[in-house]
Amino acid sequence: MAKPCILVISNYNDPVNPIRPEAEIFIGLAALGFSITVITPTQGIYPEKLRNAGCEIIDYLPQSKFDRKAIRLIKETVHRKNIGIIHAFNSKAIANSAWAIWRNKAVKLVSYRGYTGNIHWYDPSNYLSFLNPRIDYMVCLAESVREMYLKSGVAKDRAVTINKGHKSEWYDHVEPANLTEFNFEKGAVICSFVANFRTKMKGVNYLIEAVAQLPKAYKIYFLMIGEGLDTKEMLASIDAFHLKDRFRFTGFRKDASSLVKACDMSISASIFGEATQKAMIEAMYLGNAVIMTDISGNRDMVEEMVSGIVVPPKNSAALSAAISALYENAELRNKLALGALKRVTTHLSNERTVAEYKTFYEKISA
Repeated sequence: MAKPCILVISNYNDPVNPIRPEAEIFIGLAALGFSITVITPTQGIYPEKLRNAGCEIIDYLPQSKFDRKAIRLIKETVHRKNIGIIHAFNSKAIANSAWAIWRNKAVKLVSYRGYTGNIHWYDPSNYLSFLNPRIDYMVCLAESVREMYLKSGVAKDRAVTINKGHKSEWYDHVEPANLTEFNFEKGAVICSFVANFRTKMKGVNYLIEAVAQLPKAYKIYFLMIGEGLDTKEMLASIDAFHLKDRFRFTGFRKDASSLVKACDMSISASIFGEATQKAMIEAMYLGNAVIMTDISGNRDMVEEMVSGIVVPPKNSAALSAAISALYENAELRNKLALGALKRVTTHLSNERTVAEYKTFYEKISA
Protein backbone atom coordinates (compact mmCIF):
# COMPACT_ATOMS: atom_id res chain seq x y z
CA MET A 1 0.00 0.00 0.00
CA ALA A 2 1.39 3.41 -1.01
CA LYS A 3 1.98 5.67 1.95
CA PRO A 4 0.28 9.09 1.78
CA CYS A 5 2.30 12.29 1.82
CA ILE A 6 1.47 14.16 5.03
CA LEU A 7 1.59 17.85 5.91
CA VAL A 8 1.77 18.53 9.65
CA ILE A 9 0.99 22.01 11.00
CA SER A 10 1.93 22.58 14.62
CA ASN A 11 4.35 24.47 16.88
CA TYR A 12 7.47 22.58 17.91
CA ASN A 13 9.19 25.65 19.31
CA ASP A 14 7.92 24.96 22.84
CA PRO A 15 9.85 23.45 25.77
CA VAL A 16 10.92 19.90 24.95
CA ASN A 17 8.79 17.87 27.38
CA PRO A 18 5.34 19.09 26.25
CA ILE A 19 5.96 18.77 22.51
CA ARG A 20 8.18 15.66 22.45
CA PRO A 21 5.40 12.99 22.42
CA GLU A 22 3.81 14.64 19.37
CA ALA A 23 6.96 15.39 17.42
CA GLU A 24 8.29 11.87 17.97
CA ILE A 25 5.23 10.44 16.21
CA PHE A 26 6.39 11.96 12.94
CA ILE A 27 10.01 11.01 13.47
CA GLY A 28 8.74 7.45 13.85
CA LEU A 29 6.56 7.67 10.75
CA ALA A 30 9.42 9.12 8.71
CA ALA A 31 11.48 6.08 9.71
CA LEU A 32 8.69 3.90 8.31
CA GLY A 33 8.96 5.62 4.93
CA PHE A 34 6.25 8.28 5.16
CA SER A 35 6.89 11.59 3.40
CA ILE A 36 6.40 14.18 6.16
CA THR A 37 6.39 17.96 5.70
CA VAL A 38 6.06 20.12 8.79
CA ILE A 39 5.05 23.79 9.06
CA THR A 40 6.39 25.04 12.39
CA PRO A 41 8.64 27.73 13.83
CA THR A 42 12.20 26.40 13.65
CA GLN A 43 13.86 27.83 16.76
CA GLY A 44 13.29 24.75 18.96
CA ILE A 45 15.19 21.48 19.29
CA TYR A 46 12.60 19.33 17.55
CA PRO A 47 12.48 21.05 14.14
CA GLU A 48 16.13 20.02 13.71
CA LYS A 49 15.38 16.50 14.93
CA LEU A 50 12.53 16.25 12.44
CA ARG A 51 14.75 17.54 9.65
CA ASN A 52 17.43 14.99 10.52
CA ALA A 53 14.76 12.27 10.37
CA GLY A 54 14.04 13.21 6.75
CA CYS A 55 11.11 15.59 7.19
CA GLU A 56 10.93 18.86 5.26
CA ILE A 57 10.59 21.79 7.66
CA ILE A 58 8.86 25.04 6.66
CA ASP A 59 9.41 27.93 9.06
CA TYR A 60 6.05 29.54 9.76
CA LEU A 61 3.37 29.85 12.45
CA PRO A 62 -0.17 30.89 11.43
CA GLN A 63 -1.00 34.20 13.10
CA SER A 64 -4.79 34.10 12.97
CA LYS A 65 -7.66 31.91 11.80
CA PHE A 66 -7.58 33.72 8.47
CA ASP A 67 -3.90 34.19 7.66
CA ARG A 68 -3.44 34.85 3.95
CA LYS A 69 0.24 33.88 4.05
CA ALA A 70 -0.55 30.62 5.83
CA ILE A 71 -3.33 29.78 3.36
CA ARG A 72 -1.06 30.47 0.39
CA LEU A 73 1.77 28.46 1.95
CA ILE A 74 -0.49 25.48 2.60
CA LYS A 75 -1.86 25.57 -0.96
CA GLU A 76 1.64 25.73 -2.45
CA THR A 77 2.89 22.89 -0.25
CA VAL A 78 -0.08 20.65 -1.04
CA HIS A 79 0.58 21.11 -4.77
CA ARG A 80 4.39 20.84 -4.61
CA LYS A 81 4.52 17.76 -2.34
CA ASN A 82 1.37 15.99 -3.60
CA ILE A 83 -0.02 16.07 -0.06
CA GLY A 84 -2.78 13.57 0.65
CA ILE A 85 -3.36 14.36 4.33
CA ILE A 86 -3.07 17.57 6.32
CA HIS A 87 -2.88 17.07 10.08
CA ALA A 88 -3.56 20.36 11.86
CA PHE A 89 -2.79 20.41 15.58
CA ASN A 90 -4.30 23.71 16.75
CA SER A 91 -7.24 25.96 15.97
CA LYS A 92 -5.36 28.38 13.68
CA ALA A 93 -3.81 25.51 11.77
CA ILE A 94 -7.23 23.90 11.32
CA ALA A 95 -8.93 27.08 10.13
CA ASN A 96 -6.25 28.03 7.60
CA SER A 97 -6.00 24.48 6.28
CA ALA A 98 -9.75 24.42 5.75
CA TRP A 99 -9.61 27.69 3.77
CA ALA A 100 -6.69 26.38 1.71
CA ILE A 101 -8.27 23.08 0.61
CA TRP A 102 -11.97 23.89 0.82
CA ARG A 103 -12.62 22.75 -2.74
CA ASN A 104 -9.80 20.21 -2.92
CA LYS A 105 -11.57 17.06 -1.79
CA ALA A 106 -8.60 14.89 -2.75
CA VAL A 107 -6.84 16.07 0.41
CA LYS A 108 -8.04 14.77 3.77
CA LEU A 109 -8.03 17.28 6.65
CA VAL A 110 -7.38 15.80 10.07
CA SER A 111 -7.66 17.83 13.27
CA TYR A 112 -6.35 17.12 16.77
CA ARG A 113 -7.82 17.75 20.19
CA GLY A 114 -5.93 17.09 23.42
CA TYR A 115 -8.40 18.05 26.12
CA THR A 116 -12.11 18.12 26.81
CA GLY A 117 -14.28 21.18 27.22
CA ASN A 118 -15.08 24.28 25.19
CA ILE A 119 -16.47 22.36 22.21
CA HIS A 120 -20.19 22.98 21.77
CA TRP A 121 -22.41 22.53 18.74
CA TYR A 122 -24.16 25.82 19.58
CA ASP A 123 -20.95 27.91 19.62
CA PRO A 124 -20.47 29.48 16.15
CA SER A 125 -16.74 30.04 16.70
CA ASN A 126 -16.17 26.27 16.89
CA TYR A 127 -17.17 25.92 13.24
CA LEU A 128 -14.08 27.86 12.19
CA SER A 129 -11.84 25.38 13.94
CA PHE A 130 -12.62 22.20 15.88
CA LEU A 131 -16.10 21.65 14.36
CA ASN A 132 -15.17 23.00 10.94
CA PRO A 133 -17.30 21.15 8.36
CA ARG A 134 -14.23 20.72 6.12
CA ILE A 135 -12.57 18.43 8.69
CA ASP A 136 -12.67 14.81 7.56
CA TYR A 137 -11.37 13.16 10.73
CA MET A 138 -10.71 14.24 14.30
CA VAL A 139 -7.91 12.57 16.26
CA CYS A 140 -8.61 12.64 20.00
CA LEU A 141 -5.99 12.20 22.71
CA ALA A 142 -8.37 10.18 24.89
CA GLU A 143 -11.79 8.58 24.72
CA SER A 144 -13.13 11.42 26.87
CA VAL A 145 -12.30 13.86 24.06
CA ARG A 146 -13.98 11.63 21.49
CA GLU A 147 -17.10 11.45 23.68
CA MET A 148 -17.17 15.25 23.74
CA TYR A 149 -17.20 15.34 19.93
CA LEU A 150 -19.95 12.74 19.72
CA LYS A 151 -22.09 14.81 22.10
CA SER A 152 -21.62 17.75 19.72
CA GLY A 153 -23.08 15.75 16.84
CA VAL A 154 -19.91 14.44 15.19
CA ALA A 155 -20.39 11.09 13.45
CA LYS A 156 -18.71 8.14 15.18
CA ASP A 157 -16.56 7.24 12.19
CA ARG A 158 -15.06 10.76 12.01
CA ALA A 159 -13.63 10.80 15.56
CA VAL A 160 -10.81 8.41 16.49
CA THR A 161 -8.87 8.04 19.73
CA ILE A 162 -5.07 7.75 19.56
CA ASN A 163 -2.97 8.39 22.66
CA LYS A 164 0.39 10.15 22.58
CA GLY A 165 2.85 7.57 23.81
CA HIS A 166 6.21 8.10 25.50
CA LYS A 167 9.53 6.25 25.53
CA SER A 168 11.23 4.97 28.65
CA GLU A 169 14.56 6.23 27.30
CA TRP A 170 13.31 9.82 27.67
CA TYR A 171 13.41 9.30 31.42
CA ASP A 172 16.36 6.95 31.90
CA HIS A 173 18.76 9.88 32.32
CA VAL A 174 16.60 11.71 34.90
CA GLU A 175 18.25 11.80 38.31
CA PRO A 176 16.26 12.50 41.47
CA ALA A 177 16.57 16.09 42.65
CA ASN A 178 18.05 17.04 45.97
CA LEU A 179 15.03 18.16 47.98
CA THR A 180 16.91 19.79 50.85
CA GLU A 181 15.79 23.25 49.70
CA PHE A 182 12.25 22.36 50.81
CA ASN A 183 13.20 21.52 54.41
CA PHE A 184 11.32 18.24 54.58
CA GLU A 185 11.55 16.24 57.77
CA LYS A 186 14.04 13.37 57.62
CA GLY A 187 12.40 10.12 56.57
CA ALA A 188 9.26 11.84 55.29
CA VAL A 189 7.10 10.56 52.44
CA ILE A 190 6.86 13.12 49.63
CA CYS A 191 3.94 13.38 47.19
CA SER A 192 4.20 15.31 43.93
CA PHE A 193 1.33 17.18 42.33
CA VAL A 194 2.09 18.60 38.88
CA ALA A 195 -0.16 21.12 37.13
CA ASN A 196 -0.29 24.65 35.77
CA PHE A 197 -3.09 27.01 36.82
CA ARG A 198 -6.71 25.70 36.58
CA THR A 199 -6.69 24.80 40.28
CA LYS A 200 -10.45 24.13 40.41
CA MET A 201 -10.40 21.73 37.46
CA LYS A 202 -7.31 20.07 38.93
CA GLY A 203 -9.16 19.49 42.20
CA VAL A 204 -6.58 21.21 44.40
CA ASN A 205 -9.25 22.10 46.97
CA TYR A 206 -10.15 18.40 47.32
CA LEU A 207 -6.48 17.53 47.79
CA ILE A 208 -6.24 20.11 50.58
CA GLU A 209 -9.34 18.67 52.25
CA ALA A 210 -7.87 15.17 51.90
CA VAL A 211 -4.61 16.21 53.54
CA ALA A 212 -6.57 17.78 56.39
CA GLN A 213 -8.02 14.33 57.14
CA LEU A 214 -4.63 12.62 57.48
CA PRO A 215 -3.30 11.85 60.97
CA LYS A 216 -1.24 14.77 62.28
CA ALA A 217 1.57 12.36 63.20
CA TYR A 218 2.25 11.49 59.56
CA LYS A 219 5.59 12.65 58.18
CA ILE A 220 4.15 13.48 54.77
CA TYR A 221 4.52 16.51 52.51
CA PHE A 222 3.08 17.66 49.20
CA LEU A 223 5.29 19.18 46.53
CA MET A 224 3.12 21.37 44.28
CA ILE A 225 5.00 21.73 41.00
CA GLY A 226 3.89 24.24 38.36
CA GLU A 227 2.73 27.79 37.82
CA GLY A 228 -0.39 29.29 39.31
CA LEU A 229 -1.12 26.71 42.01
CA ASP A 230 -0.53 29.02 44.97
CA THR A 231 -3.59 31.18 44.40
CA LYS A 232 -5.00 33.31 47.19
CA GLU A 233 -7.96 30.96 47.44
CA MET A 234 -5.80 27.84 47.75
CA LEU A 235 -3.43 29.46 50.26
CA ALA A 236 -6.40 30.65 52.33
CA SER A 237 -7.77 27.09 52.39
CA ILE A 238 -4.41 25.70 53.47
CA ASP A 239 -4.23 28.27 56.28
CA ALA A 240 -7.80 27.52 57.36
CA PHE A 241 -6.91 23.85 57.81
CA HIS A 242 -3.58 24.73 59.48
CA LEU A 243 -1.66 22.85 56.79
CA LYS A 244 0.94 25.44 55.81
CA ASP A 245 3.82 23.14 56.74
CA ARG A 246 2.45 20.27 54.64
CA PHE A 247 2.66 22.06 51.26
CA ARG A 248 5.58 23.39 49.25
CA PHE A 249 4.91 25.39 46.05
CA THR A 250 7.76 25.38 43.53
CA GLY A 251 6.31 27.49 40.70
CA PHE A 252 7.64 26.72 37.23
CA ARG A 253 10.70 24.47 37.35
CA LYS A 254 12.90 23.29 34.50
CA ASP A 255 13.85 20.34 36.68
CA ALA A 256 10.24 19.24 37.25
CA SER A 257 11.01 15.67 36.15
CA SER A 258 13.86 15.41 38.64
CA LEU A 259 11.60 16.70 41.40
CA VAL A 260 8.98 14.07 40.58
CA LYS A 261 11.66 11.37 40.42
CA ALA A 262 12.67 12.26 43.98
CA CYS A 263 9.12 11.80 45.30
CA ASP A 264 7.47 8.66 46.62
CA MET A 265 4.10 9.06 44.94
CA SER A 266 2.25 11.31 42.50
CA ILE A 267 -1.35 12.46 42.72
CA SER A 268 -3.98 13.68 40.26
CA ALA A 269 -7.15 15.01 41.87
CA SER A 270 -8.73 16.36 38.67
CA ILE A 271 -12.51 16.53 38.61
CA PHE A 272 -13.17 17.05 34.86
CA GLY A 273 -11.72 18.27 31.60
CA GLU A 274 -8.70 15.98 31.37
CA ALA A 275 -7.66 13.80 28.51
CA THR A 276 -4.76 11.43 29.19
CA GLN A 277 -2.62 13.35 31.67
CA LYS A 278 0.98 13.79 30.56
CA ALA A 279 2.07 14.54 34.12
CA MET A 280 0.79 11.17 35.29
CA ILE A 281 2.37 9.32 32.37
CA GLU A 282 5.71 10.92 33.26
CA ALA A 283 5.28 10.06 36.96
CA MET A 284 4.65 6.42 36.02
CA TYR A 285 7.79 6.35 33.86
CA LEU A 286 9.76 8.02 36.67
CA GLY A 287 8.97 5.28 39.16
CA ASN A 288 6.25 6.84 41.30
CA ALA A 289 3.24 5.07 42.71
CA VAL A 290 0.22 7.01 41.43
CA ILE A 291 -3.21 7.98 42.69
CA MET A 292 -5.69 9.38 40.17
CA THR A 293 -9.36 10.21 39.99
CA ASP A 294 -11.89 8.12 38.11
CA ILE A 295 -12.68 10.57 35.33
CA SER A 296 -13.05 9.64 31.68
CA GLY A 297 -9.65 11.04 30.71
CA ASN A 298 -7.93 8.69 33.16
CA ARG A 299 -9.88 5.65 32.03
CA ASP A 300 -7.67 2.55 31.64
CA MET A 301 -4.47 4.38 32.54
CA VAL A 302 -3.95 2.05 35.50
CA GLU A 303 -5.31 -1.21 36.85
CA GLU A 304 -6.67 -0.77 40.36
CA MET A 305 -4.13 -1.83 43.02
CA VAL A 306 -1.88 -3.30 40.32
CA SER A 307 -0.44 -0.17 38.70
CA GLY A 308 -2.11 2.57 40.73
CA ILE A 309 -5.03 3.58 42.91
CA VAL A 310 -8.19 5.09 41.43
CA VAL A 311 -10.53 7.21 43.57
CA PRO A 312 -13.83 8.96 42.82
CA PRO A 313 -13.52 12.64 41.84
CA LYS A 314 -14.62 15.29 44.34
CA ASN A 315 -14.18 12.79 47.16
CA SER A 316 -11.62 14.04 49.66
CA ALA A 317 -12.24 11.13 52.04
CA ALA A 318 -11.42 8.52 49.38
CA LEU A 319 -8.37 10.50 48.30
CA SER A 320 -7.19 10.77 51.89
CA ALA A 321 -7.64 7.01 52.39
CA ALA A 322 -5.57 6.28 49.27
CA ILE A 323 -2.78 8.60 50.41
CA SER A 324 -2.85 6.98 53.84
CA ALA A 325 -2.65 3.47 52.33
CA LEU A 326 0.50 4.36 50.40
CA TYR A 327 2.02 6.25 53.31
CA GLU A 328 1.54 3.32 55.65
CA ASN A 329 2.83 0.65 53.27
CA ALA A 330 6.19 1.14 51.55
CA GLU A 331 5.91 -2.33 50.03
CA LEU A 332 2.63 -1.33 48.35
CA ARG A 333 4.23 1.88 47.04
CA ASN A 334 7.03 -0.15 45.45
CA LYS A 335 4.61 -2.70 44.01
CA LEU A 336 2.42 -0.03 42.42
CA ALA A 337 5.43 1.88 41.12
CA LEU A 338 6.70 -1.23 39.32
CA GLY A 339 3.20 -1.95 38.06
CA ALA A 340 2.84 1.62 36.80
CA LEU A 341 6.07 1.37 34.82
CA LYS A 342 5.01 -1.92 33.27
CA ARG A 343 1.57 -0.54 32.42
CA VAL A 344 2.79 2.67 30.84
CA THR A 345 5.52 1.02 28.75
CA THR A 346 3.02 -1.39 27.20
CA HIS A 347 -0.16 0.69 26.92
CA LEU A 348 1.18 4.22 26.46
CA SER A 349 4.34 3.72 24.43
CA ASN A 350 5.57 5.79 21.50
CA GLU A 351 5.93 2.64 19.43
CA ARG A 352 2.25 1.81 19.89
CA THR A 353 1.24 5.38 18.99
CA VAL A 354 3.33 5.37 15.80
CA ALA A 355 1.80 2.04 14.78
CA GLU A 356 -1.73 3.36 15.36
CA TYR A 357 -1.04 6.53 13.37
CA LYS A 358 0.41 4.44 10.53
CA THR A 359 -2.75 2.32 10.40
CA PHE A 360 -4.99 5.37 10.63
CA TYR A 361 -3.27 7.35 7.86
CA GLU A 362 -3.16 4.38 5.52
CA LYS A 363 -6.82 3.61 6.15
CA ILE A 364 -8.13 7.09 5.44
CA SER A 365 -6.02 7.46 2.30
CA ALA A 366 -7.01 4.12 0.79
